[in-house]
Amino acid sequence: MNKNIPHQSIKLREVVIMKYNKIFRTLALIVILSLLVIAIPVTPVLAASATLKPTSGEIGDDIDITGSGYDPGDKVYIYFSSEEANKDDYIDDDLDVWEEVATTYAGDSGDTDEGDIDTSFDVPSELTDGSDDEDVHGGDYFVYTTETDEGKILTKDTFTVTGITISPTEGPVGTEVDIDGVGFDDREDIDIEYDGVDIDIASGDDETDSKGEFELTVIIPESTAGDHTITAKVHGDEAEADFTVEPKITISPTSGEIGDEVTINGTGFGNKKDVDISLDNTDVTTSPASPETDSDGSFEVTFDVPAIAGGIYDVEAEDTSNNKDTDVFTIICNATLIPQTGHVGTEITVSGTGFLPGGTATIKYDGTEETTASIGTDGAFEATFNAPVSIHGAHTVNVSDGTNTKDLTFTMESAPPSTVYPQLPLMDNKLRGWKFDWCGDADDPAIEVTDDSPPITYNLEVASDIDFTTIVLDVEGLTTSEHTVTIKEEKELLTPSTKEAPYYWRVKAIDAASNETEWTSIRTFYTGFTWPDWIIYLWFGLGIVATGILGFWLGRRTTYY
Repeated sequence: MNKNIPHQSIKLREVVIMKYNKIFRTLALIVILSLLVIAIPVTPVLAASATLKPTSGEIGDDIDITGSGYDPGDKVYIYFSSEEANKDDYIDDDLDVWEEVATTYAGDSGDTDEGDIDTSFDVPSELTDGSDDEDVHGGDYFVYTTETDEGKILTKDTFTVTGITISPTEGPVGTEVDIDGVGFDDREDIDIEYDGVDIDIASGDDETDSKGEFELTVIIPESTAGDHTITAKVHGDEAEADFTVEPKITISPTSGEIGDEVTINGTGFGNKKDVDISLDNTDVTTSPASPETDSDGSFEVTFDVPAIAGGIYDVEAEDTSNNKDTDVFTIICNATLIPQTGHVGTEITVSGTGFLPGGTATIKYDGTEETTASIGTDGAFEATFNAPVSIHGAHTVNVSDGTNTKDLTFTMESAPPSTVYPQLPLMDNKLRGWKFDWCGDADDPAIEVTDDSPPITYNLEVASDIDFTTIVLDVEGLTTSEHTVTIKEEKELLTPSTKEAPYYWRVKAIDAASNETEWTSIRTFYTGFTWPDWIIYLWFGLGIVATGILGFWLGRRTTYY
């Protein structure tokens, strides 16, 4: 060390040297790090991808899924969903319906399959892991992969479920079933089988369209109760769906009277099973006596409507495997009327079946009660009454037990009484004894007017003109074939007349059914001159006086001699 250099200068030089050393080390470190960055090869970040094989299939098929670009060693989740989402969406946030179908691990770092996956899953029959549940059917679905449970979507692939959907899925024999198919080869023929046996396509497509889809309808053939398989076959591919056959009966006719024969046809019951038939929970006698289903679960049986009250009843058929169905049959409440036409007084018989056993049948004629009858235990009754006085034409006979009602029609005869013939006064003669008379026979006055609906009444009219515009005497409801003019009628109506200015008279008959004859031919009569009452009384008084005087004179003369 130079002893001539001052001590402060030495200290300053040391500080400067230390500062430059620090800067140099820093620059050297930066250069070294830069060289290291350049020396390390750049590894690109690859996006995950996945591939399905095959891309279509049936429910239950085993599907391979391979992929790459996943973080080495990470667990990979595979989801199957009917809802479409995008990459970077989240399973639990953006989907409502899904099923976790598989999990696997990506290959570890340094392995030949680093970041790769290779596994498989079965096409599920239902999706139950999301917030909503859903059955899987034919159509397009989506397969997603994530590296966290229900997390962000890394890959999305489309998978087509090759299959059929049917509607309805249950029903009786004869049901029309619509079948929709998807995921098949395009432009290929379609065959439909039912339990392995070909059945006809009732309507719709007989080959797939350009998308491998179809819509058609089949009719369920005769078959036993329970599940049956419908199979659609297209160019080697096939899909199945189950249809449940339900027992069914049909009744013909659906209504009838006691004693009528009823036929029941049943389908969809058990194979070779005995069948019981009941009406309102009571067994009925059938033909054949012990009906049995055939190998397809069908049968036919008849029975006669039993003697019970009218109404709607359940008819049930049940086999020994507890397959059963119910239909309804209406027992008609019936009544008859004999005869249906007649006259006043005709005896009418009313009978009925299907009424309330043990009840009372009330019979009314035009709303008026005529008679009643007790109803037997078999729902039958019979009653009689005589047709009351009523106008000709149709009349309602009502039969009721309070629950069942039947309206019948009785027609009252419309024939008028026999012809009326005028007798007194004779034509152009003076009215004698102030009496009118008529009969039912022109040659025999003793014969009366006749009719089937008695009693007969008569209307008598007297007019002062031939046109009967001025009626001077009008008498209705006469019950005999004559009429004697009363003093009042004589005084007030029939004033004296002459042969040159006569009165005109006519008469007609009316029966109890209001049937009328025509008016008789017009006859004339006159009354002649009639003394006033005071003159008659005066002459009567003078006669008495004269008689008294004569008697007195004769008495004295006799005494004198």
